[in-house]
Amino acid sequence: MTPPAPGVGIPFFEPSAYPDAVDAAGAEPVPLRLPAARPTGGVALSREWATDATEISCAEAGLDALLLASDHTEDLFGMLLAAVRLDLPTVCAPPSGTPLSATLTALGFGPLSGDVAGVVAELSQGDGPRPSALLDNFSLANALRAGVAAGGGPELVVHLSALAREAGVVGFSQMVRVLAPETPASEPAWTRENGVPALLASLGEDLHDAPTVAGRLKDGLPSVPGGREGHHRLVFVRARASGAEVVCRVPVGAPDVAGQCRAFSTEAAAVRAVRVGEVPDGTVLVVNGCGPRGGGGLLRLDALGVALREVGLHIPVVTDGLSPADATGTWACIFTPEAAMGGVIGLLRDGDALRLDLEGGHIRAGIQAGELEAREPFEATEQIGAGYAARYRRSALPALEGAGFG
Repeated sequence: MTPPAPGVGIPFFEPSAYPDAVDAAGAEPVPLRLPAARPTGGVALSREWATDATEISCAEAGLDALLLASDHTEDLFGMLLAAVRLDLPTVCAPPSGTPLSATLTALGFGPLSGDVAGVVAELSQGDGPRPSALLDNFSLANALRAGVAAGGGPELVVHLSALAREAGVVGFSQMVRVLAPETPASEPAWTRENGVPALLASLGEDLHDAPTVAGRLKDGLPSVPGGREGHHRLVFVRARASGAEVVCRVPVGAPDVAGQCRAFSTEAAAVRAVRVGEVPDGTVLVVNGCGPRGGGGLLRLDALGVALREVGLHIPVVTDGLSPADATGTWACIFTPEAAMGGVIGLLRDGDALRLDLEGGHIRAGIQAGELEAREPFEATEQIGAGYAARYRRSALPALEGAGFG
C-alpha cells in the first residue's frame, strides 16, 4: 500500500496558486484559509493576530511542512512567527525583487531558485531544517543587511526584532544598532532589476554563509552587476539625557533634521493640516499617538505620505509610528519611548526647536529640561476598544523590542 504524500500546510488570506504547485511537486497541499476579519489597528497588531490565527489553524492539522505566501509584510512575518512556535520545516514565498523577498531569502526561508513548491515538497519528505535550526544571530544579521540594502525601513527592524524574540535569539536589539548604519545604502530599483541573488552577492564578505531551506546561502550566487548606488540609509539617533531613540530613514547625503516643530496628536490631524496649508516649509512635522500602545498596534502613516506628495511638501517627519513603505524624503520613526508611554516626543509643542544630528547620532531640542518636565504628558485620543486589540494595547512591547505582546 502506497503511503500518503506528506502534508504541506498553506495558510493564506487570499486565494493562492500554490496548492496546485505543491501537488505537482509530489506533496499533499493542505490549504488553510485564515479569517479575513481582523482587529483594527497598526502593522504590529495585524502581525500578532496573523501569528495566532496561523498557529491555531495549523496546530491540529498533522502537517509535515509549511509554505507561507503573502504580499503583506505583517502577514508574512506573522505566519513565520507561528512557524517558529510550531517548529515545522517552512518555506516563504514573498513577492520577488522586494525588500521582503531579500530579507526572508537572506534569513534562510526563501530559495534563491524561486522553486518554493519543489523545495517545500522535498522538506516535507524528510529531515529538512526547521526554524529553530535556521534562526540565529548570523541569519538575522544577513536578513537585516539584505533587507535594508534592498530598501527596507524601520518596519523591517520591528518585525525582525519580534522574530528574534520569538526564537530566543539574544542580543539582536544591540546588533541592529550597529549593523543598520553600516549596511550599504539602498537602491530598490536596482534590486528589482537585478534580483535578490545579485543583491546578496553585492554584500560580499558582510554576508554570512548560513544554512537555508535549500542549502548554503552563498552557493550559486552570481557575479555582481555594476551601477548600484545609494538611495536611502538607516541611522539611529539618541537623546543623551532622556535615553529617547529614533530610527531615521534618510536619503543619502541628506542634511540633519532641523527646524521648528509642528506637533499633532494623531495622523488624521496632521493630514488635515497638510492639506489646508497649515504646515509650511522648514517645519519638522511631529506626529504622536502612532506607537504600539498609543496607535493601537503601531500605525504606518500611509495617509500622511499621500497628503505630503499631493501638496508637494518636502519636510522631515518625526513620529512614534512608521513611515509608508514607499516613503521618500526623511522620516524619523518608531520614536521610543512612544508618546503614550511618556516619551519626550509627546512633550514637543508647536514652535519648539528640534535637531536630529545624523552624523553624531544625537537628538537636540531647544527646550530646557525643567520646561519639558513641567508640560502635561501626552494623552491618546483614540479609543482603546475591546477584545484582542485592547489586550494588545495594554501589554504591547516597545517598537524596537518587536512590538509584540509583553
